Parts: sequence; C-alpha cells; structure tokens
Amino acid sequence: MNDEPLEVVDAADAAEPLALLDAAEATHPVPLVDETERERLEALAVGAIERTPRWRSLLARRGDRPVGYASLVLPDQPQDEAVGDLAVPREHREDGAVLAALLGRQRHLLVDPGVHATVWLRDAGDADIEVATSHGGHVRRRLGVLGRALETVPDVPDTPAIRTYRGPDDDAAVVGVLDAAYAGTDDGGWDLARFEDRRSTDWFDPADLLLAVAPDGDVLGLHWLKRRDATTGEVYNLAVHPRAQGHGAGPALLAAGLAHLQAIGCTEVLLWVDLANERAVRLYRSQGFETRWVDVALEVPPVGEAAVA
Repeated sequence: MNDEPLEVVDAADAAEPLALLDAAEATHPVPLVDETERERLEALAVGAIERTPRWRSLLARRGDRPVGYASLVLPDQPQDEAVGDLAVPREHREDGAVLAALLGRQRHLLVDPGVHATVWLRDAGDADIEVATSHGGHVRRRLGVLGRALETVPDVPDTPAIRTYRGPDDDAAVVGVLDAAYAGTDDGGWDLARFEDRRSTDWFDPADLLLAVAPDGDVLGLHWLKRRDATTGEVYNLAVHPRAQGHGAGPALLAAGLAHLQAIGCTEVLLWVDLANERAVRLYRSQGFETRWVDVALEVPPVGEAAVA
C-alpha cells in the first residue's frame, strides 16, 4: 500500500501524459491508449491543435509523480456515447487506487443526461477488471491481443486467388465486404467515407491490403495489414463476406498476409480479436498465435447511475 496522497487533476498540456505513456511503454511495450488519443496528445504537444472543451485529460499523481492518465471525449450529440482511455502503468496498479480514482473522475465528467462512455482499459488483468467493475464499470468487450513470430509462415493455397488492392476502383467491393462482415457488431457501420478516412492515414500502403477474389472477379474477403514498425506487422483487419464463409477464404487470406509481412522484413505480427468471435479465435490459434495481453472495453455510466448489464 502506498501512503503518498493520491490526487487526480486536469492535464492542461500533453507533456506529462506523454512522458508517463512513453516511460510505461519503454519498460513494457503495450500501447496504453488508443492510437487516436496518442495522436491528439502528440499534436497538442507541438501546437498543431488546440484542446476542445469536449476533450478532457486527467492525470493521477502521487506527490509530484504522475502515476496514471485518463481521457474522455464527450459527444456532440446527447444520443451518442463518450469514448475514453484508462492508462495506468503496471507498476502503479498494485492496490487499484489509481485506476479507481481515474474512473471515478471520468464518471463525474458525464453530466449530460443519458450519456454513458465506452472506456478502454488495456493490458487488463483480473485484478484490474475487478477494480473497474466494483467502481461502476461494466465489461462490454474483451479483445485478445494475439501474436506470433514469423520465422516460418503457412503455405498460401492456390485458391481463392489473392491480389493486392488496386485503388479506388476496388473501394465499393472493399466497403461491401467490411459492411457485410461486421453488420450488427460494435465494429459495424462501414461506408465509403469511413474507408476513405482510414486509407488516408500516413501508414496506409495499397500493397498491404490483400483481396481474395472469385474467378468472376467478385471480392470474397480482405486482409488489411499494417506495419507497426520496421519489424512488427499487424493484422489490422481480416474480413470475409458472409456468403463466402466456410470456403477457405479466411485461412488463405491469413496465410497470404503472414507471407507478405515476412517478405517485407517483419519478424513478428500482432492482432486484436474480439474473444467472443470464436471462429476467428480458432483460426488464429490454428496458425500459432498466442495471447500477449487483453484489452477491455468498459461501459461507464455517470455517477449515481448503474451500468447496463
């Protein structure tokens, strides 16, 4: 038990949060906040953006030492959800006090009637989840972060044919696969604007988007890859159209993607998968992926209101 006083304050600038996140990830290379939140902080640090009233940052301190960070982006419309992160480095999770204090402040920021938040707690252990749920959070999703080395990769089958993305002419087919594959899930709602926004990112490379195609040219599925750094790749999105399920498109796309990452010099690959998606989990396990850590999405209600179970 740490006897130093714990306080949670508003973080006006990005310097302390970034220093805390950088130090944590240097000793244990797990991203503790969403990449969008990291980009916001980095842009704020160099003056490229200004903080808006709806983007709130909280810093937990023991004495003069930062020990945790939390963010919350409040919605523009009352019917929408707030989204946020709870980032507590492993060495400051010993008694759960930092996590509980940050979560409590996030709940107090939810002042619009009916607005709940989805807050991500990354690298979450059983003790962390117990603290979060005992302080008002409800587990909404569990994402397993799986990984494997790329010294050897599976053979790529001859069928279905795999080719790379050819530009905007493929956009309608790509969006069709994504929209159908994720319909009715938390990852649903794909449309052309969303896809165009994703492929406008600095890291997007057309060579890293592989498509499985039928003999008539119909796109059956896709494997969208990401290069996290010089040696680490990511299965950013592996999706098969429901009408093509069970015909080998998923395993073929996975094998082709792993071979592609190996060919460009990656030695390791990571992916995030909803642990409730048993079909996908089985596929990845069959190809040597093992759990590295678990990220948890918490539904967080305002103070005085219970989460929806």
